[in-house]
Amino acid sequence: DAEIQKISGSWATTGKTKDRARHIATSLDLEAEKQEIHNHKLQAKYREIENKEVRFEEFQTKDAEYLLVAYGSSARICQKAVEICRSKGIKAGLLRPITVWPYPTKRVAELAHQVKGMLSVEMSAGQMVTDVRLAVSGKVPVSHFGRYGGVIPSPGEVVVALEKFINGGN
Repeated sequence: DAEIQKISGSWATTGKTKDRARHIATSLDLEAEKQEIHNHKLQAKYREIENKEVRFEEFQTKDAEYLLVAYGSSARICQKAVEICRSKGIKAGLLRPITVWPYPTKRVAELAHQVKGMLSVEMSAGQMVTDVRLAVSGKVPVSHFGRYGGVIPSPGEVVVALEKFINGGN
C-alpha cells in the first residue's frame, strides 16, 4: 500500500479507506462472468462492423501485376503514378482504403493472389504498411515508400519507387 501511495497522487482512486481494504475494479462489471458476456457481444458487434462498413476503391486492378496501396492525398498521387506506369508498360493498379478501420484486409488478401508485389505509399513513416503486410501474410513482397514532415511525393517519385521495388530494391 505504501508503494501505491508513492505512485498515486491524492487524485487517484485506490479503493482503500481507513475502515476497509484496497479494492481496484478491473472491469465495467465487478462480476467477471457478466463482463465476459458483454465482451462477447462487443466482439460480435465488431465483426458486424467489419463485414458491413469496410470501404475502399480500386483503380486499374483487374490485370495489375503490382499494386500500390495508398489512402488520402497519397492515393490521388498514386492514381497518376498508375497512369504513368501503364504508359511505360508496367501493369500497376491502386487500392485506396477509405476506412482504416475496418481495414480492407480481405480485399488486400485477395489481390495478393493476383499480383507480384505491393507498395504501400504514405505521407508518413509507414503506419499502413503493417496492415498491408498482415493482410498479405507473406504471399507477395510488400514494401513502403513514404515522404513525411509535410513533403508531398510526386507521381514520378512513386513510379521510381515502384520500379526500384520491381527490380528487387526496397
